[in-house]
Amino acid sequence: MDEIGSGDQLILLNKLLNPPERDSDSDGEDFTPTKKSSVTPASFFTESSQQKVCQTVQKIKENFPRTLEEWEALEEVHNEELDTRKRPQYQIAYKQEVKVEDVFLQMSNKTTATSSCEDMVITIDLSEETGEVDQIDLKVTETEIDLQTPIYHLKIPLPHPVDPDRKKAAWNPEKKKLTLTLRMRRELDFVNF
Repeated sequence: MDEIGSGDQLILLNKLLNPPERDSDSDGEDFTPTKKSSVTPASFFTESSQQKVCQTVQKIKENFPRTLEEWEALEEVHNEELDTRKRPQYQIAYKQEVKVEDVFLQMSNKTTATSSCEDMVITIDLSEETGEVDQIDLKVTETEIDLQTPIYHLKIPLPHPVDPDRKKAAWNPEKKKLTLTLRMRRELDFVNF
């Protein structure tokens, strides 16, 4: 009994899968091999196919996670792609603390621009939510918000970094809206305030 991957069998398999092109003057004659070819199994792979395999392996190596954090981030991306929950509507606004001396005496550097605002207010509409407020899972980091409920899933990057320790959340059960007030932590805040 011969080996499954012997050279002669590979040659015959190659001829079976890739028959030679027939000349137009042969008019339907069947192809019959007359002699054994001296093709070795290694010559089946052309240089271009070897290059393609090497390029594919290189791409896999480049994209393969090297640390646990990279692996977890990759898993999170795949889980988000498979998530079928709805994405709620949201709105981002800015709010500033205005005191008496700001309004009447104009003693501070505050203006009506968003650079003078201390807080970012995010209003999230969860109108189809039927569960209680304790079913809402909210995670706030310096750069993103991750909100999960049985019906909705919202994960967005924030336009400005925030202080995750200085945040407020308010739930309006009649309108089914969640309002987040986040204190921003920007580079030039010491100049604007």
